[in-house]
Amino acid sequence: MGVVAPVLEISRIPGSTLALPVETCEIQVRRRELIETLIAVAEYEKELIRLGAEIARVKRIVTMLEKILIPRLLNTIRYLVMKFDEMEREDKVRSMKIKAILAQRA
Repeated sequence: MGVVAPVLEISRIPGSTLALPVETCEIQVRRRELIETLIAVAEYEKELIRLGAEIARVKRIVTMLEKILIPRLLNTIRYLVMKFDEMEREDKVRSMKIKAILAQRA
């Protein structure tokens, strides 16, 4: 839909790089996974917010087209058709009168 989706990347999660017990390393791994999951959720949330705004914008445009622009165009078409029909009738009447005048002269 033309909506730019944000992409967040983790360069480095601060933490200790010293030799740690296995339990602490496991906690660090889980913490990193949790942060990555939170970042993914934040990306999706922002993308959904932007999509919602874009959908609302498109909905306003469609409503404007349906309620204002299309009826105006239809009225203009109707007016032009009537005008051209009237001009055609006038031309027919004018040509009939000219033909009658020419018939009288001859």
